[in-house]
Amino acid sequence: MTIYVVDGGGYIGRELVRRLAGSGQRVRALVENAAEAAIVEAAGAEAVLADRARAATFADTLAGADTAMLITRHVPNLLELEVQFIDAAKRAGVARIVKASAFNAGLDQQGAKLLHARAEEAIKRAGIQWTFLRPQFFMQNVLWFADEIKTRGTISLAMKAGRVGMIDYRDIAAVAAKCLTEAGHESRIYNLSGPHLISMDDIAAALSRALGTPVRYHDISTEEFRRYLLSMGWSSWHADSMARSYEGMSKGASAVVTDDVQRVLGRAATAFDQVARDYADFFRPDGPRATLTGYPHTGDNS
Repeated sequence: MTIYVVDGGGYIGRELVRRLAGSGQRVRALVENAAEAAIVEAAGAEAVLADRARAATFADTLAGADTAMLITRHVPNLLELEVQFIDAAKRAGVARIVKASAFNAGLDQQGAKLLHARAEEAIKRAGIQWTFLRPQFFMQNVLWFADEIKTRGTISLAMKAGRVGMIDYRDIAAVAAKCLTEAGHESRIYNLSGPHLISMDDIAAALSRALGTPVRYHDISTEEFRRYLLSMGWSSWHADSMARSYEGMSKGASAVVTDDVQRVLGRAATAFDQVARDYADFFRPDGPRATLTGYPHTGDNS
């Protein structure tokens, strides 16, 4: 069996490839650049370096794939890219698609949640077996603030006291690996969260414990956050979308915890205290620089 991973170099993709290849699965992963290809190949998988926006990419590379993991980063043409892949997968005879979707995706939603819901419907119409993973906000997104934590001991974000059922993206990859390699997950929707609702103050406290130095949360306005994203070179579309997402979370839109990780993996979802310890070196003044592949991703995808 060959498992095809669309976006094998991103947050979830690289962890999923590592897990699948490490367990002896044959994996073919689509990546965006040579650096991502090197990571995939080092994990023991086949890397396909190509432009997913070109239909020929999938026509040329899907041959022999039985199962596929569909991941799309936070981009305006998400639906177009996913429908193109779904059509190609059907023509190639792919039997099952596991799709990384958005928490609370629905046809009555807006923004990326609506785009993901429409893509889910396209998979159903194609007649391909499906499983949809709808994850919460990623715990590892705190790495965006590594430099600020190193230099000022703060995390500046527009979240107020909002609490979120955020998740370790390694748990998402673990769930995806199960769904791709085991029976019993067909026609299932898994709403994936961490074990607890946590706020940015909780995150700052956990990082303080892991580092042994104080970290505090600095609340800023949604507009300040948007300007910050623009200053980092984000497009207006992406900055606006992300600012809306955080504004919704600050008001409780993602204050939900589920037991789906527990049900699929047979263990509790990873708590943020563990993530803080695992990534602590990235927040120390003399630690490595946090380099995240691809577009930052809320997981919530508002």
